[in-house]
Amino acid sequence: MNAWDLSLLHQINTAWSHPVLDWLMPALSAIEAWLPLIIAAVLLTAWRGGKRARIMLLCLGIAIGLGDGVISNTLKKSIGRVRPRDARPEVIVRDLGTASPAFMRLFEKPVVKPSEPSGATTGKSFPSSHTVNMFAAATVIACFYRRAGLFMYLLAAAVGYSRVYCGAHWPGDIPPSMAIGVLVGLGVVAVARRALAQGLEKQG
Repeated sequence: MNAWDLSLLHQINTAWSHPVLDWLMPALSAIEAWLPLIIAAVLLTAWRGGKRARIMLLCLGIAIGLGDGVISNTLKKSIGRVRPRDARPEVIVRDLGTASPAFMRLFEKPVVKPSEPSGATTGKSFPSSHTVNMFAAATVIACFYRRAGLFMYLLAAAVGYSRVYCGAHWPGDIPPSMAIGVLVGLGVVAVARRALAQGLEKQG
């Protein structure tokens, strides 16, 4: 890490903290806690949205699977950048409280504690899978529904910020992760549209 990474990490993770953010930022990071709502939204969209929405959902699934399972996973293993909370003792770690099912974590008091560096020299800090996934999803949605996509980009940016606030990623991890997500989303939509166009030509 370089000097600006350390300086900005300190500002976001420590200086710009607030009790409200101590709940909100971990809540944004805890994707699994929102899973029931996400599943409900996907099912409703597939049921009521028509062909356009179902194609979008297919692109979403492919983009997230590709961005998370292939690209992010491969880069994390090959780069091996250690996470801030595992490297620096002054980092504040924030998370939601423990509860089952995961959705109930949103109603627990957040956990805020100093980091306990493990001494590890490698880790999975780059890229941020949360950020890659969210920006890939936002890009796919924006390609089909511009207004909804704008909202998703704002949400994706907030999730990326939350990863630094919670001590899970360096600030420098986030912009490249955003770019990866956008490129994955654009690539999947472009391939899908080409496949659909070729299918229509064959039918014609």
